Amino acid sequence: MRVLIADDHALFRHGLRSLLETVDEIEIVGEAEDGHKAVEMAASLKPDLILMDIAMPGLDGLEATRQLRERCANIKIVIISMHADHLFVRQALKAGVSGYIFKGAPFPELQAALENIRRDIPYLSPTLLGPLLDDYKNLTPDEEVYEKHQKLTLREKEIMELIIQGFGRQEIADRLFISPKTVDRHKGHIKEKLKINNDLEMQDIARMLTHL
Repeated sequence: MRVLIADDHALFRHGLRSLLETVDEIEIVGEAEDGHKAVEMAASLKPDLILMDIAMPGLDGLEATRQLRERCANIKIVIISMHADHLFVRQALKAGVSGYIFKGAPFPELQAALENIRRDIPYLSPTLLGPLLDDYKNLTPDEEVYEKHQKLTLREKEIMELIIQGFGRQEIADRLFISPKTVDRHKGHIKEKLKINNDLEMQDIARMLTHL
């Protein structure tokens, strides 16, 4: 997995690089000190994944993510941030990230997250789940959400259920006896019907829909 690190703190970038270089499956292709540089380097280096901070000068990580989703849709982006507030997490999900990791997390958690993401399974740090779950407790599903849920086919609901359980693309295909491309097609229909951008946001809505 080719990885680009984007963070405005040089010591953090270098420290993270040193740790990741001990992992056989990972190749660090570059470091960016701000969002503008991250977007520029992503276009030329074509990494598989970008580890992105939120608070960076010039262009922050969220806006850089939005731009990258438009220009380099195949690159996966994982936020690594000290911001554990659920509002930042939700903004990151809407921007199209594949994961959100708290900067205080131990390195083994980062390794586990990257392995999940390599298998097309989104990842959120356990530290971040508490505030998000508190949000769910206060949610009252409205008619619009219900109508969106009703638009899903039975197969699409099955796929959403497997996604929320943490299964990746190939695992879902194996369980439902369909091809990975068919899984992708169903996921595209789900995202279009629910007006969402990525699997993490799909998990977010799926948890709410299970209470309908």
